[in-house]
Amino acid sequence: MSSVKLFKDLQGNSSTVELKNKALIIDEISEQEMFMSVLTENSNSRQSTASTLTKAEVRGGGRKPYKQKHTGRARQGSIRNPHYVGGGRAFGPTPEINHKIKQNAKAHKLAFKSAITVKLNGNSLNLISDNLDLKQPSSKTINELLKKINLESKKVLFVLNEKEDNFIKSCQNISKVTSKLWNQVSVKDLLNSDVAIIQEEAFNKITEVFA
Repeated sequence: MSSVKLFKDLQGNSSTVELKNKALIIDEISEQEMFMSVLTENSNSRQSTASTLTKAEVRGGGRKPYKQKHTGRARQGSIRNPHYVGGGRAFGPTPEINHKIKQNAKAHKLAFKSAITVKLNGNSLNLISDNLDLKQPSSKTINELLKKINLESKKVLFVLNEKEDNFIKSCQNISKVTSKLWNQVSVKDLLNSDVAIIQEEAFNKITEVFA
């Protein structure tokens, strides 16, 4: 499948056209690399703010709770051992933990091409030729467009060629709509959306990078 729906303007006028540049389309998708790409993005976005105290850091427990022998109970060195209430945490998270992982460039390109191919095969990849520059922020305009193209109940991803502040602000007030610049869109963004609408120039730039 190589045909896409091309939206000519923000009024919902469209036509089905043959995709001219097919460099991003591959014959066999790689689910593993798409998974790894999403895993990498999720891991690298973690801030490592979780922090716990070890047995040595928690307050109290300076002396033995009872003598070593002749009590009939198991020997204990401190009431701040991990198995006590209020005790330190064994092997707990600390801010020093580094969650970052890497995916090599070749694998990432394969993942991105796979995601684009998945959207195309599912009739979920659309192009738009009109510039998306609005005179002023207007969520109403975006909602009207989505109603005209029957996508008001779908999660829609707009991929922009240039930063259009008014258009981006208009999308921010709509929970199921996301707008990203062409060099910011990720495999996760594509897979998380029901429909991706990409500006033609943005699609060409993405092709130059990932082809």
